[in-house]
Amino acid sequence: MNYYDDILNKIYSLIVSEDYEQAKSLIITELNMAYVPKDTEKKLNEYLSLINERTYKVKAVSDDEIEKYLEMDENHQLLAVNELNQKNLRDYTDLVNKYLCSDGYKNAKVLLIDSLIRQEIGDEIHYNDNGMEYTFIPKYILPLEQADGFILAQKLINEEFMKNPSENKIALQLLYKEGMMRLPINIDASEGQIVAMNIITYVYKAFNDEEGIDKYSENEVLN
Repeated sequence: MNYYDDILNKIYSLIVSEDYEQAKSLIITELNMAYVPKDTEKKLNEYLSLINERTYKVKAVSDDEIEKYLEMDENHQLLAVNELNQKNLRDYTDLVNKYLCSDGYKNAKVLLIDSLIRQEIGDEIHYNDNGMEYTFIPKYILPLEQADGFILAQKLINEEFMKNPSENKIALQLLYKEGMMRLPINIDASEGQIVAMNIITYVYKAFNDEEGIDKYSENEVLN
């Protein structure tokens, strides 16, 4: 059983036991990943629709509830960010800045930053990443998959794992995660090769592929 089969089974079990909040949180987390297989995405949306049918409320999540969720645990922060990402973020820049400057959950923060970039928000945004302060204007930042370094890394990974779709899928997921966690900084063109080589080496080690590990030795990766 692969990762996606496992997560779908877990979500289904939560739905059967009527733990809808936890199931929905897992679904949103997966849907917010940069890469989701089409068949898995379809099933996740089916489960989400089922949950929404069973827990339907006339009133949508209010802005006050969103703000409250952003101050709660990681799952609630992800739920709040998911709600925000469906809105016009130009109307929420004060709340966005307040949250991004907080000690909130980084995974949720970068998802919000990604949406700010994709919505081409022209306001100045402030972001605190574990003490590292950033000030940026989203509309001047490329979506991560359009950055030169990302494009180069993706090309090298696809070439390396052309005949190994499972390894390729995992490597691309790691690349998307790397790109997301760096936001609002993109992978620079000068970094693309070393990012790809580090990911390729990691995947070879994960699969105990001695030939691949030897091919991409530690010295090669670091030089």
